[in-house]
Amino acid sequence: MNRPSVDPAFTFGLSLAISLLLWYPTLRETMTGNIEITDAGIRYFLALAISWAGVYSVSAIVAMYASKPHQPGLPPPPDPGAREGVPARRQDDAMAAEAQSERSDSNAA
Repeated sequence: MNRPSVDPAFTFGLSLAISLLLWYPTLRETMTGNIEITDAGIRYFLALAISWAGVYSVSAIVAMYASKPHQPGLPPPPDPGAREGVPARRQDDAMAAEAQSERSDSNAA
């Protein structure tokens, strides 16, 4: 099965960058000694896992919509010069037009 997807290196690289942004406050607190290094490592791993899942899901949705062919909802409008799409008169319309013309002739006298 050939499923469209985004480059895995791109998704992982983007998730690395996002995880570092999420983890930056923890890094600052670790450098001052307020958070232990093992807790900081666990927090980074969680930030990486969350960012990878988010980036992967968004890129999968984008790839899915990008692979669908465009299906227009409405047909294109017909040419004004072409008579193919013009409907013919109904039988009732022709009878009503004849009756109207007969009435106008009788009142003229």
